[in-house]
Amino acid sequence: MSLVPRLFRRAAADPAGAGAPSTSFALTSTPLPARATPCPGQPDRAQIVVLDGGAVPGVAHYRAWSVELADRGFSRMRTGALAARQAAQADLAGLHCAQELVLLRLDAPLPSLTDRSPSATRLHRLDDDGYRSAAAIDALGFGERWRLDAGMLADICHATPRSRARLATTDGTVSGFLISGRSARIGYLPRLAVDPSVRRRNVATALIGDAFGWMRRTGVHQVYVNTHVDNDGALALYHHLGFRDLAERLRVYEGDIAR
Repeated sequence: MSLVPRLFRRAAADPAGAGAPSTSFALTSTPLPARATPCPGQPDRAQIVVLDGGAVPGVAHYRAWSVELADRGFSRMRTGALAARQAAQADLAGLHCAQELVLLRLDAPLPSLTDRSPSATRLHRLDDDGYRSAAAIDALGFGERWRLDAGMLADICHATPRSRARLATTDGTVSGFLISGRSARIGYLPRLAVDPSVRRRNVATALIGDAFGWMRRTGVHQVYVNTHVDNDGALALYHHLGFRDLAERLRVYEGDIAR
């Protein structure tokens, strides 16, 4: 059995809701509920989101999705973050690992970080108009290949029963954002990005501190986050806050669509 919580492995539920409009669409070629979204800046590539994070899509699923996506004009597919059993099936389907992620966990009591917030940084609710600003920061933080657009960021807010989204401004300019979520007493930090020009000014700490305060008030006793294995800055921050690496890694897979 995977140690990765289900909700942390699912990118979004039904994407309808507030925020920028999503470009995702339902995949109907298999009984397994799934959606696909064109990757920003890569219109030939579709990212597949399986709505049940505990499901294990098999080779037949990937073959059916390939035909369906090819009919829509896509030539490549990308999975979400997969746990070990899911990754094994993606391997069998001929996909290759494109990204490996470290999964980290922090147990209660969650630290209070309010005294570490920089005076020049203010936090604001991430509303409908703010998703495009957040997407611009996401591109700066994650690069062209892995960035999410405004609609995809809005979708993340629906991945957990409860979510909190905050936009940071530093010296009056948008500098970062964090989308956090919770399910019962489990918390998640699914997307955090900071403008590289203001790193080391505690913007990320201010955003995480706000999320921790919300989680403490709602009785969260464990928080999960993941990041790329080579993201030394993020790993150093999470370790400093008390997160510890878990043995299981998550993997994102990509591959050509067979026509």
